Amino acid sequence: MIDVKLCGNHSLEDLKYSFLSGVRYIGIVFAAESKRTVEPVECGNWLSQLEKHHYQQIVGVFVNPKEEEILDVLKYVPLQVLQFHGNETPQYIQKIKEITRLTVWKAIHHEQVTGLATMREFRGVVDGYVIDSKVKGEWGGTGQCFDWKAIPQYVEEGKRQGVPCLIAGGITADNVEKVVAYCPDGVDLASGIETEGHKDKNKITVLLERLKAK
Repeated sequence: MIDVKLCGNHSLEDLKYSFLSGVRYIGIVFAAESKRTVEPVECGNWLSQLEKHHYQQIVGVFVNPKEEEILDVLKYVPLQVLQFHGNETPQYIQKIKEITRLTVWKAIHHEQVTGLATMREFRGVVDGYVIDSKVKGEWGGTGQCFDWKAIPQYVEEGKRQGVPCLIAGGITADNVEKVVAYCPDGVDLASGIETEGHKDKNKITVLLERLKAK
């Protein structure tokens, strides 16, 4: 089964369901622009109450953060991966990597003309990519798909760079098989496994069952 990231966990119950699912990546948003943002201290408290499998990694999602904002989160939350979802430059990300010594991913918002070129700017700097839909005024978590026929070009570029490429944007249990057909390294879901803004245990279970069947 390909890697799965369940993102936008913003309560103790959300995190419980995500960790119990056994997926590899658990995403938590630390960006004020997001409706799913969480406070570091509270998040650290939630995590202290939960057990995780040794292979599970916590991904912190940031949008154009200041260096001190990242370091403040790391005081309370044991992140293994930093995911940047804004207009961060390769130079900035390289600096953060050197300071934190953590794995770093960059989100690329799909655009037919510039998406792949943007991805190439981060070659040799980032350790992975999340390809997401481009929606005006939004950085992510929109629940909207992009043209999945473009997935192979991003996956191939990821292979050339030697890093994984996950696909996000509007993925649900009902359409995940269509995404998997394009052979990404993983899928990234938030709203697709939620009901009324909260993680839905049944939707997560159905999603994983369909992925395992592939």
